Amino acid sequence: MIVRDALHRSATHQRRQQGKLLKRGLKFTISVVTGIVIVGVVGTRSYWGYLVYKYGQHLPTVEIMVNGGKREYNRFIPENPPEGPLSLVVLLNGGGVEPWPFPQQRQWEALGEEFGIALAVPVGKRLPENESAWQLNTDDDSYQDIDFINAMISDIGKTHPLDDKKIYAVGFSLGSMFSYELACQMSDQFAAIASFAGTMPVIKKSCNPQVNVPIMHIHGLKDPIIAYGNTWEWKEWDSVGEMHDVPGLLQFWRDRYQCQNKTVNENIDEVHIVYENCDQGARVEHYRLVDGGHGWPQTLGEVSTHRVIWSFFNNVTTP
Repeated sequence: MIVRDALHRSATHQRRQQGKLLKRGLKFTISVVTGIVIVGVVGTRSYWGYLVYKYGQHLPTVEIMVNGGKREYNRFIPENPPEGPLSLVVLLNGGGVEPWPFPQQRQWEALGEEFGIALAVPVGKRLPENESAWQLNTDDDSYQDIDFINAMISDIGKTHPLDDKKIYAVGFSLGSMFSYELACQMSDQFAAIASFAGTMPVIKKSCNPQVNVPIMHIHGLKDPIIAYGNTWEWKEWDSVGEMHDVPGLLQFWRDRYQCQNKTVNENIDEVHIVYENCDQGARVEHYRLVDGGHGWPQTLGEVSTHRVIWSFFNNVTTP
């Protein structure tokens, strides 16, 4: 009887807490993370889960040879491109075994038609454990993803001239981690990067950018995969080692860029931090999503996430 009464009180308390949350405009959503469905109470922003990617990639696949091996990417070119060279956005997916569509890819395609943007969705290299992976903190020649991205950009440019001052990258999860490799190793080609739900190694083997690449990092405070506030060891991948928490990641870039000013704007759903007056006109922006997990957010504030990212890209100054 005592146990049953305790359970009843506990259940009643939980219902009351849920009622309080619902009165504040919160709702239940489903966040699907690496095949596990997690049901939770989250903010009014809706989130993309991995499940949406199971529908498959609809863009045509292009095969190219890189260092004697075959690599693939999916390509979008606007049907009615403007006169002159195109901008290019490289969309970097997370780990997986299929060439998934990137989050909000259809919206990116519509944006491409609107502003004359080409899109490339490269397919990561398969590891022995059958997961698509990106080169992280390694000088091992068996991972040639930097060469792949170089070759992909060159391949697109052969048939569709690109504006070399308007090449950008957006990364999600593991792709987010690889986007920082691009900022470190391909800073002469990428005008800016945007990263969601990723991080980078604490000790970088090679990060000597020729140009300070503007960075936007978006991360959920409740991310169960890439924790916001904890460093962690990537034990399955010896070359990677300890990974930054998000505050450490931001500290790394704002110190490297010697950013002088910080502004903060916040609301119930998110905190937007901007580090400005950095060397070479760079900037570091961060969106901390209060109830965010590992699923891609549909909006930042009242604006679709892909448009927020494009606005960031479109307003950076390239030396």
